[in-house]
Amino acid sequence: MAFYIKEQQNGIGEKFNDLSTNDKNLLNEYFKIEKFYRYALKEMQAKIENLDNYCETSFSHNPIHHIESRIKTPENIIEKIHRRGYPVTMNSIKEYLYDIAGMRVVCNYINDIYQIIDLLSKHKDIQIRFIKDYIEKPKASGYRSVHVICDIDIYVVGDVRVVPIEIQFRTIAMDMWASLEHELRYKSKNVYTEEEKVNLKKYSDDLYNVDINMQKLFLKKTEGDIENDWLWFSGRKMDQNGL
Repeated sequence: MAFYIKEQQNGIGEKFNDLSTNDKNLLNEYFKIEKFYRYALKEMQAKIENLDNYCETSFSHNPIHHIESRIKTPENIIEKIHRRGYPVTMNSIKEYLYDIAGMRVVCNYINDIYQIIDLLSKHKDIQIRFIKDYIEKPKASGYRSVHVICDIDIYVVGDVRVVPIEIQFRTIAMDMWASLEHELRYKSKNVYTEEEKVNLKKYSDDLYNVDINMQKLFLKKTEGDIENDWLWFSGRKMDQNGL
């Protein structure tokens, strides 16, 4: 364990030496449990990939385009704790930081997002804490996504660990907009003119309309296909757009 912690410290480089004593102590404690966040990501990715395979064999439809995952860097953990004004303790990490283990699931259609979330919620070893639906209520910037904060049970050598994960569900179009906007925000140092803000929101709305129309086309092409009736599998009531 001591060797692993030293390796993690070296991974941060000189930045670790620049931290306060409290920050160093916190990260040294965090490094002891970081592996559980990595286990949780692997476990969750396997579950979601299995759902995609299940949908392919049962409905001839793959709802998931691709999956990305990451562990929040130690620097970002410390930065977020200080920015939010949390105590510099392990309890703050466990109680307030839900996104140390983060996953992005990019789906083909808007309806796929809600179907996968519905299927995921039926797993006995997954407990959904809360959902933030930025598709139903987009952010003022135009950002759209569904954020699901959930706990997953990890079984390690006879022990059970409950680990939180943040999963962001997006369509391909939403992911494209969010990725490009993120890069633009970084390049512009978070400063947009009013005209740029209006244009970015418009581009997001335009892409959402593309999502809706592609969903309608998919509905039209698969309507009445009982064998592959993926859209109605969860019993979720949908409007004329298939949402």
